[in-house]
Amino acid sequence: MLQRSRAAEPAMIEESRENEDARHCASLNAYGSYLYGQGRWEEARAVFVKASEFLPDDDLTRKNLAVASSACGLNDEAARIFADLTARFPGDASLHNSYGLVLHNAGRLGQAGIEFARATELAPTEYIYWHHKGANALAQNRTSSAIAALARAIALPGATPVCYYNLAMALRVTGETERATMFLQKAIALQPDNPKLLVRSARIMNGWGRRAMAIECLQVFARSGGRSNDVELLLSELLAAG
Repeated sequence: MLQRSRAAEPAMIEESRENEDARHCASLNAYGSYLYGQGRWEEARAVFVKASEFLPDDDLTRKNLAVASSACGLNDEAARIFADLTARFPGDASLHNSYGLVLHNAGRLGQAGIEFARATELAPTEYIYWHHKGANALAQNRTSSAIAALARAIALPGATPVCYYNLAMALRVTGETERATMFLQKAIALQPDNPKLLVRSARIMNGWGRRAMAIECLQVFARSGGRSNDVELLLSELLAAG
């Protein structure tokens, strides 16, 4: 008659418990990510805290917790987590970028710039890292560095309207309003259904003495069938000022 090996049973039980914890952790991370995507940051953070109770050393859970904590204004907590993660995984560009965002939001601009620079070194073809580097340099009044980084961002695939907008803001500082206007127009063209971006850009153009250009951009929106009270009010205001 065959007898079971009792020596193997505790290991089997432990392995089963570990698998169960991993499943719970993965499920909670998925739910927390959903909540975060809905803008329910405090709820998301609570879920990630719960996930960390199952696997305290899980790197994905810790990163998710750090991101959610930062969104909730707990930047010191988020920075501690990212400092540890970037030290353990120095070659991960996304971690350096996320750490940079936390530091930037906490007002630690110089340290944030170091992290963004590291991200661009590790992944030089990712436009978002160059954009963050440029926006950070602009916030530090390092205009030349900002222009260089933002110009690199818009030269890469996937660059979004905010990249062009921030490049325009950097060029404005140097007095290059003609080039800045061109990039504002490009930002609008990339997102023509965004009235907030349009109104903000048109007001800036008008402030630069380019009222006719601002009016044209607003009229293009109206002719395309777009509807926005803010656009209509600004257009009426600019036409009346003529």
